[in-house]
Amino acid sequence: MPITIATDPIALSVEASQPVTLRHGLGRQVAGWLLIWATAPVEFFVADAAADTRRELVLVPSATCDVRLVLL
Repeated sequence: MPITIATDPIALSVEASQPVTLRHGLGRQVAGWLLIWATAPVEFFVADAAADTRRELVLVPSATCDVRLVLL
């Protein structure tokens, strides 16, 4: 099954090491995310790899900046 972009770009202002909860309503596990724009070098890590992501995804950024990402 090919992986496709499932959301419009999501704009966020994030703070380093502060979890960000994305409530997406996809009704399925998130396959991943794609960072498409950022005002600084940043990486995102899943807060809990075992979490059920059918309704929301919690990510932790490595830097403080503004970003846009899409869910897959």
